[in-house]
Amino acid sequence: MKRLFYFLIIWVVVIPLQAQVNFRTVVSKTHLTTDERLRVNFEISSNRNFSQSHFTPPTFEGFLKIMGPSTSQEMSYINGRITSKFSYGYILQPTKTGKLTIGPASVVVDGKTYQTQPVEIWVGKGQNPAVAPTPGGVPGGAKNNNITVKSNIDNAFLSAELTKTNPYVNEAVGLVYKLYIPRNYGVVNYTETAQPQYNGFWAQDVDRKISGPFEGTVNGKPYIYYILRKKLLFPQKSGKLVVKPLTLQIDLQVPVYRNFFGMRVPDYEVQRIKLTSGQKVLKVKDLPKKNQPVDFSGAVGSFDLVTKIDRQKVNTDEPVDVRVQVRGTGNLKLFDLPKLKAPAGLEVYEPKHTEHIQTTFAGNKGVVEDDYVIVPNAAGKYVIPGIRFVYFDPKSHTYVTKITDDLILFVSGNAAGANSSTLIPNGTVPKTGAVDFRFIKEKAHFVSKNSAHFYRSKLFYSLILGVFFLSILVYVYYKYLSTRVYDEALEQKKRTKSLATKFLKEAKKSMGQKEQFYARLEKALHNFLKAQLNLDTTEMTRENIRRKLQEKGVDSHQIDLLLDLLNRCDMARYAPATMTKMTEDFADAEKLMNSF
Repeated sequence: MKRLFYFLIIWVVVIPLQAQVNFRTVVSKTHLTTDERLRVNFEISSNRNFSQSHFTPPTFEGFLKIMGPSTSQEMSYINGRITSKFSYGYILQPTKTGKLTIGPASVVVDGKTYQTQPVEIWVGKGQNPAVAPTPGGVPGGAKNNNITVKSNIDNAFLSAELTKTNPYVNEAVGLVYKLYIPRNYGVVNYTETAQPQYNGFWAQDVDRKISGPFEGTVNGKPYIYYILRKKLLFPQKSGKLVVKPLTLQIDLQVPVYRNFFGMRVPDYEVQRIKLTSGQKVLKVKDLPKKNQPVDFSGAVGSFDLVTKIDRQKVNTDEPVDVRVQVRGTGNLKLFDLPKLKAPAGLEVYEPKHTEHIQTTFAGNKGVVEDDYVIVPNAAGKYVIPGIRFVYFDPKSHTYVTKITDDLILFVSGNAAGANSSTLIPNGTVPKTGAVDFRFIKEKAHFVSKNSAHFYRSKLFYSLILGVFFLSILVYVYYKYLSTRVYDEALEQKKRTKSLATKFLKEAKKSMGQKEQFYARLEKALHNFLKAQLNLDTTEMTRENIRRKLQEKGVDSHQIDLLLDLLNRCDMARYAPATMTKMTEDFADAEKLMNSF
């Protein structure tokens, strides 16, 4: 039975620790016009490190691919949990109006294939006509369908800009990648051919979104530029560190002049070029050894230290919460908080660590804190010593020490189970500071030796087996859900059919009230037809209804009755109607809805 118990513990603990992969489609908006652009990211996330391959994007039918795919990778470690993310990003422009669908993308993660759910996008008419894609991916207006490969293009370049090149170890360094092109050029597409490497750095994403275009000047020349990504780097060692370059293959829409019958006519062509940001070299300074405090734990930035106690007066065995908090900007994720030390007589439990951090270009900004639970064992006045925290400030090039005030705790009463009137043999009250031994109880509570014990009882084994079989059922149900394919169209049909039944019941309740009755009866019929014929509200015309019903093989007599009933609902709201007439119309609607 012990083996079964151990197996149950392993089952319950190991199953939740299995890798969980989430693959989803994230869009910047679901409603837009043909003048706007849509950002689409396919994000893969897991609670474990993973390897992915064979990413297959959808066809993007109805859209023109402006940029993409751009890839990004992120790993975070928060509260002892690792989260890995990988993303493929695209920028699209709709080429027609109406409801468009971004189909499922697929990817192989650790040998298993995952797919995203389709996403519906509603596109309205903009001020300019929709742009129709031409072969080669050239936007409307680019009449040349061929792509010309160039070794270089004047005034187009990729830059990697650092906020500083001579930082200290663990000092935050901002890195931004920008694509510069002449003002009359356009970006058709780009692909990353070589990703940058950050060996020797702790790297975090500040912003993975592509933004732009922006206008600017470089060396007196006008440009437009795109911000491709922003990173935050923390050098982990001193000396010369190199950031390997980012390399892109870019298709640019370039203005050209063509000669037709002796005339120069402006036109566009797509030219392909490879650009690299070039490697960046940082000379990282070691933190000063002179005057470095012994308790320095590696914090670099600008911080404040705060300690808080939730109350100062308690009884024995009542818990007290003490919070140690460091807030500011710097490498908040790369050092440990100072430990709380309590005097004898106070029992201190392991703290709960929480982080509220925002990654900015200046560094990690926010709060990290440890929450301690302290339980006093005896009455008295306790002094919890203040905490000392040391960090290095790169602006002043000095070590800064923060020390909090002592915390005072007043504890009254005796420990649980002690008799307040108990005296030691010489008649004096025992000292409150003696917490290693408690006094002999004058009254005892005896328990029969024949009383039943829970351990190894029938109830004990029944509960173990119950939890075991429940775990199996939960696992089987989870596997069932993971293999189940969500049919959004079927679910929408069920919801619409449910609405039809609801409006039919409401029409029956409002019988006698002409306007309400016929309005609800008409809604019931419309929702019924939407569910049966898969029609949108804008498509609910008499011609479409007749055609769809004929395609489903519905008898022409029933079609005429249904259309006649819809006409009666329209006319009855503006003409007199008797109770008998409403009863007949309701009966006809109910009969028709049950006959399909």
